[in-house]
Amino acid sequence: MANTVVADRKATLAEVLAHADAIRRLITAHNLGAPRIRGDGTVVVHSDESGYRSVNRLSTEASRVVGAYVHVLTDDVPGAADTQPL
Repeated sequence: MANTVVADRKATLAEVLAHADAIRRLITAHNLGAPRIRGDGTVVVHSDESGYRSVNRLSTEASRVVGAYVHVLTDDVPGAADTQPL
C-alpha cells in the first residue's frame, strides 16, 4: 500500500480497530498523541508540530498495516469531534 491515495478504499472502523495496537505504536513513533477514532474509522491524533508531515506519514504507514487507506486528522479540526479512545 505504499502508494495509497485518498481515492483508494477507506478503512472501516473494524479494520482500523483490528490493528489498533500497531497504529498506536506508529502514533508514538511519530511523536503524535491522544489517539482517538471516529465511528467511520478515521483516526484522530494530537500534534504539537505545525503542518501535517507527521500526520501524513502516519496515514501512509497505517494504511500499509491495515491494507486500506487510513484517514488521519488532527484534533484541532471540527471533524475531530465525536470520537472514542483508540
